[in-house]
Order: sequence, then structure tokens, then C-alpha cells
Amino acid sequence: MKTRKVKPTTYEQIHDNHATAQKVEEGLPVMEVVRFGKQAGYTSDELAKLIQIPTRTYARRVADKAKLKVHEGERATRLMRIFDRAKQLFATEENVREWLQTELPALGWRTPVDYAQTEPGAREVENVIGRIEHGVF
Repeated sequence: MKTRKVKPTTYEQIHDNHATAQKVEEGLPVMEVVRFGKQAGYTSDELAKLIQIPTRTYARRVADKAKLKVHEGERATRLMRIFDRAKQLFATEENVREWLQTELPALGWRTPVDYAQTEPGAREVENVIGRIEHGVF
């Protein structure tokens, strides 16, 4: 009996830079963002805000099962990567969402989700997670 290899979703392969870059360049399917949102406990409105897409535009893309533009896909995968990295530390989606909305002195009293709106900011949020993991505050 042959087994068919199932291609992992973007959320499952979010730390594979090559695969993620290729998906973003091709146009990240919005349904992968929807799937992430359900797993992470975000509403459609929250996801639209976090990846900086007008709510109506996001809803239209979901209804059409469309692909995101490159810059939107970059923001979505950045959010997924940060969320996944934080989940490894904080264990539950609820704890991660709470931490992402907490103002941190290490980020100039900004929230991790706000600070991670740019790639350099996201790297710094990942650095903060690493410091917490290693007990360095």
C-alpha cells in the first residue's frame, strides 16, 4: 500500500525559512492564516488587525479563499513564527496571547505583538523569548 506524503501547512513549517519564503512569494493562502487563527484563538477581526489588513479586505479574501499579497504574507508568517516560539515557552495559547499583549521593559514598555510589526522588531521579540528561556531578564 502506498502512502501519500502530506505537505505540511505553513503554520507547521513556519521555522523552515526556505519553504516559508516560497509560500509568501507565491501568495500565502489566506486559509492557512484562518487555520492558524483558530488554533491560536484569534478572531477574524483580531487577525486582520495583527497583519494590518482592513477587516473588510480580510473578510473578502477569506470568502474568496484568496492568497495574501507578499507584504501581507510576510506579516502573517511573522506573527505565526512569534506565536509559535512563545507557545514553546508559555505552553498555552491563552498564556501566549496574554504575554503578547503585555508591555515589557525589555521592549521599551511596548507589547511584543506591537514591537514585532517589523522583521527587526520580531527578531528582538524572539531574543526576549530566548532570554526568558535561559533565565536572563
